[in-house]
Amino acid sequence: MEADNIIEAFTQVVREQDYVFSDVAIADLPTLQKNLTAIEENLTSQTIVEVLRQWYINHEFVRDAILIEEREISKVAKTKPQSQENTLENRYRVVQEEVQKLQERKKEDK
Repeated sequence: MEADNIIEAFTQVVREQDYVFSDVAIADLPTLQKNLTAIEENLTSQTIVEVLRQWYINHEFVRDAILIEEREISKVAKTKPQSQENTLENRYRVVQEEVQKLQERKKEDK
């Protein structure tokens, strides 16, 4: 699995499949955010993926949704390298923002 695909899959699941996040997973989101913030100085696609994996390994439905989404992304043709310039910081920011939005949506649902 390519790191960028996993990051994209995670982001898609957060945006479009928030129903896979149980109350326990939602309660654990601050841990994910803290761990993402901790790697900010050593930002690579691989470090982001490692943090995501360490988090979603404990949340079966989220993990399964991410892996399914990642398989779908892998089937799509790869983009040109020049279109991926500066995407690492953008993806990091998007992951952080989407996790925050998910937390806010879930708080409103209660």
